[in-house]
Parts: sequence; structure tokens; C-alpha cells
Amino acid sequence: MSQKTYGIDFGTSTIKVYKKGQGIILLERNVVATVGKEKRPVAIGEKAYEMFEKEPPSMHVSFPLSHGVIADMQDMIALWNFMISALSGHRKLKGGKFYIAVPADTTKVEKHAYSHIVSEGECKPKNIFLIDKPIADAYGLGLDVERSQGILIVNIGADTTEISILSFGGIVVTKLLPYGGNYFDNQIINYIRKRYNFIIGRRTAEVVKKTLVSARPSDEEVRITGRDIVRGLPGEMYMSSNEIYPLIEDIFHLISSATQSIIERMPPEISQEIVHNGIYLTGASSWIKGLDTLIKNETNIRTNTTVDAQVSVVKGLGFLAERPKLAAAYVSQLK
Repeated sequence: MSQKTYGIDFGTSTIKVYKKGQGIILLERNVVATVGKEKRPVAIGEKAYEMFEKEPPSMHVSFPLSHGVIADMQDMIALWNFMISALSGHRKLKGGKFYIAVPADTTKVEKHAYSHIVSEGECKPKNIFLIDKPIADAYGLGLDVERSQGILIVNIGADTTEISILSFGGIVVTKLLPYGGNYFDNQIINYIRKRYNFIIGRRTAEVVKKTLVSARPSDEEVRITGRDIVRGLPGEMYMSSNEIYPLIEDIFHLISSATQSIIERMPPEISQEIVHNGIYLTGASSWIKGLDTLIKNETNIRTNTTVDAQVSVVKGLGFLAERPKLAAAYVSQLK
């Protein structure tokens, strides 16, 4: 049994897979390169991402998940089949149990779409269970989910920020904001194009983001290569963190104020517990320098960070997959 039980966090930018008895066995970019009308996958993950913005007309590189929902089901299934083939050693993976993390603040149809990826793929699952992402996140952080009266998690991902409050094993409230790491990339690309008549790609913007994005002003600089629009030739320029900060400052305060607004609507018993425990900051984009301090200063509540922020959800899925009786209290079975 343990060899056929998996936890999957499809994420937006990265897919994480946990295998019962082995731990996290896959951490790969959620990108697929396909060719032909049948969209035959030729590369996934980092290899596909390396092709992005360089691919020939005969090839299509896509990001099949967007803002917490599946944007291209066909590409998503193709990507999943490719991964399953790699995980199973090119043998048919049949009869497995799959625990899938889904955003809590989405419709039943959108949640069901996640199960469709697995059920319509080549692995032919025995069971598919959906678990709300905040629940998995809390277990992945090692929190006492069932007995805690107030847990507040702010998960900042690639496309969305999910703010959730849990109490005694249930989700009291959750709010999904349409902002994450990809928003910062787009802001950087648009600013450089308008301000300097200079074009950079998404991969370069990601490097700029990781180097310069901060929740506080900074004097850091980075050299950027791209194309000069006026001359039509390759070129380079320098950009400082002080230029980037005004582009995204409002988003930091929006996340902080949304967090504070949710706390203010809670009963005193829950809010007191949150103050005692602190706010938990997770997600692949929660690394932003100074963000924990900003949220702490604006909410007046200690903000906890973790080095495992990117994989806390799939770690929680793994924890529950190893304890099926406990997981039964949280899952929705779809097949």
C-alpha cells in the first residue's frame, strides 16, 4: 500500500509530489513543451522552462496553471503523464491513492478539475482525495491543527496569496488574493519597457525579482541583458532595488491589510490564539526580504517564517497520507 500512495501539490509554478514511505520525490517546474496538434510533450519542468521564449514556431511552451485554477487541461494532463512516466520508470502506474491539495477559496468545479488531471491521465488511480491547501499547509508546518483554536496562514505563491484562519481542525475563513511572484515579474517587465525602451524576458525578470524585490527600500543593483527597442540590438543596463520597490510596495501593504482585516472579524477567542501563535508565512514567494517584518509591524503580531515554505503543503499531504485515519477527517473523495 505504501508504495502506491502519493501527495500532490500542483502549485502554480512548481509541482511537488510526496510518495508514502519515501518523502518528497519530485520538485519540478509546472511548465510543459509540446509539439504538433496533438500536443505531444517533449519536455517538462526545468527543461521546458529553459526553452521558454526561445522555442521554434513548431513548439509550444505553456504554464497550464494560472491564478489557482487550471488554465489548460490538455497541457496539464500531458505534463502529468510525462511526470508519471518518469516516476514509475516507464511502467504503468495503476491502482494508486492520490491526495491532492486544492485552494480552499475556489468553486467545486475548479477543485474537481484537479482530480480530472489524475483521473484522465495514464496512471489509472484507485482513489483520489482532495484536501484544502490551508489544512495541508498547517500540518506541513508541524502545527497542532485539531486542538489549536486559532491558526493564521498567509501562503504567498506564484499567482495568488491565500490567507486562511483555522480553528479546531476546520477552516473558519479563507481569502484568495490575485497577487504573487508572477505579478512582480510582470511589473518589472512592463516598467523596464516603458521607462527604458528595453525588452527583457520572463526568465530575466525572475532573476531581477529574486535579487532586488524587497519589502523595504534597498540600494542593491543587478545587471540586466535584453534588447534595446530603439536600436533593435542586444544591450545591457543596470537596475536598482529602489526602482523596483515603488512598483510593488502597494501589494505588500494590500496583503498585510487583508490579513489584518480577517483577524479583526474573528471572535476574541480565535484572535487571541492567533496573537499568541503568531502569523505563519508560507509559499514559494514568501522569501521576500523584509515581508515578515512589514506584516508584523502593520498587524502588531509576530510573523513566523520557515525554510521549507515552498514545500510545506506537500509535506502536510505526506503527513496525512501516512495517517489515512486522520486524513479521512479532511478529504473529499472523488473516485
